[in-house]
Amino acid sequence: MSGLKVYQAMARALAESGLGPMFGLVGDANLYLVDSFVREHGGRFLGAANESSAALMAIGYAALSGKVGLASVTHGPAVSNTLTALIEGVKSFTPVVLLCGDTAFGDRENLQDIPQRELVIATGAGFEQVRSPATAVADLARAVRRAQMERRPVALDIPTDMQHEVVPYEACPLLVSPSPPKVVPTGDDLDNAVGILAAARRPIVLAGRGAVDDEARAALLRLARRLDAPLATTLKAKGLFRGQDGDLGVFGTLSTPAAVEAILKADCVISFGASLTGYTTSHGAYLKGKRVVQVSPAAADLGRWHVPDVGLIAGVAETVEAIVHWLDEAEVAPSGFRQELSLDGAAALPVTGQARGGGRLDYVDALTRLDGMLPPDRVLVIDYGRFMVKALQLIDVPHPRHLLHTGNSGSIGLGMSYAVGAGAAEPKRPVALFVGDGGFMLGGLAEFNAAARHGTDLIVVVCNDGSYGVEHMQLRAKGMDPGLVTFDWPDFAPLAQALGGHGVTVRNGADLDRVGEAIAGGGRPLLIDLRLDPDHVPVY
Repeated sequence: MSGLKVYQAMARALAESGLGPMFGLVGDANLYLVDSFVREHGGRFLGAANESSAALMAIGYAALSGKVGLASVTHGPAVSNTLTALIEGVKSFTPVVLLCGDTAFGDRENLQDIPQRELVIATGAGFEQVRSPATAVADLARAVRRAQMERRPVALDIPTDMQHEVVPYEACPLLVSPSPPKVVPTGDDLDNAVGILAAARRPIVLAGRGAVDDEARAALLRLARRLDAPLATTLKAKGLFRGQDGDLGVFGTLSTPAAVEAILKADCVISFGASLTGYTTSHGAYLKGKRVVQVSPAAADLGRWHVPDVGLIAGVAETVEAIVHWLDEAEVAPSGFRQELSLDGAAALPVTGQARGGGRLDYVDALTRLDGMLPPDRVLVIDYGRFMVKALQLIDVPHPRHLLHTGNSGSIGLGMSYAVGAGAAEPKRPVALFVGDGGFMLGGLAEFNAAARHGTDLIVVVCNDGSYGVEHMQLRAKGMDPGLVTFDWPDFAPLAQALGGHGVTVRNGADLDRVGEAIAGGGRPLLIDLRLDPDHVPVY
């Protein structure tokens, strides 16, 4: 044991636990902690231009790496700037610790003094208070463990007047590393699930983000063969069964016509690691009249959106093993549903563009060509907006873990920061970000420079229709002038160069040839400005 100042003790505990990199923006209430983490302990710090971006970078890092993300901001407006990011982290179930400096308790006249606890709690995030200098490291450990176990952001409030107190230091592990539970289903619920599957004539096996590891994938392929059932995934598990016989692709609002036909014929769905949101179920339409078995190791996932006929709190492989065993014992014949369907190419979206005269760029054609030009081992980040539907359908990733989208809270402009965080999680893997022009200007412009400063291997595709696309579409449909949501943005390619990267403008199909050369050239970050006609950007 030895004496350290509180900020030094916290920085040391973070470093010894292997947490980091730390994303953030430095101010008077977190300056010393960040400096100690970097200078005294060799921690990596990635500075953002905005506190919201710092928190979002930590979310992107955590979402891709599966680890706890770490961000630090100063007090007052710095904390209030993170609220949208915290909401996104809560709704995406992402573990992040936000280290917030706070105004000294007695400093009532400080301009940055705000009720930080109340603001954080209003977002749905967790909140922990450093109660005293002597408990600071223990309070930090509690915040980290809560974020890890509760799968949401937790803010740790650190008053400035405590940070320079000297306290004894004793090593304290912050993270807990429980082995994944091997939960075997038993009892009446298992019996009922087996009975539902035994009676099903047209079952579908559905995988969500909680069932994308290799063991789960192999188990689900085994179950699908035993049931002779087609396979499908939620959006967040997209591509898990690519190339497998019976793959329907995405189950939900982004399903292909062939997949929709199979889904509507089905009489049973057994779901693993999926929360069955309204987007997966097409607001309940795709599960209407079907028996549903939902399997998840997390009790909180069961019945959150759709109430199943049977819910099993169990592991994927263990559940499949038990179900197949009892189906074999009862000599239940395969359903034959997969053989009944014509599934060749069912997961592939029919490519129909919106080509116009005058050499205008066809968005669908551009996406199709970009899918072949982008590095194959990419991480894909999709921001929120009208453009995202086709991007999610047409741009692939090598594994579902490498797909991140920022639509959890309905906000545009979060993608650039997600992408910087993802780049820090896997620095050897290029990141491709698709973002609308409004989202880029709202949350991407400044952090494009952050990507340049930190050497992120990033390709940004700006789907630039010069408007807020959904609102433009709505106003046009009602015969109203879309001028309120139309913008004369500056040229993005020169801006990208001024911000430390590279840029290329694409106005027509011929310009796409230069994109391939720019991507192959390797200069990063690279911005690709796709100039689109706002009246001819397809959604579905």
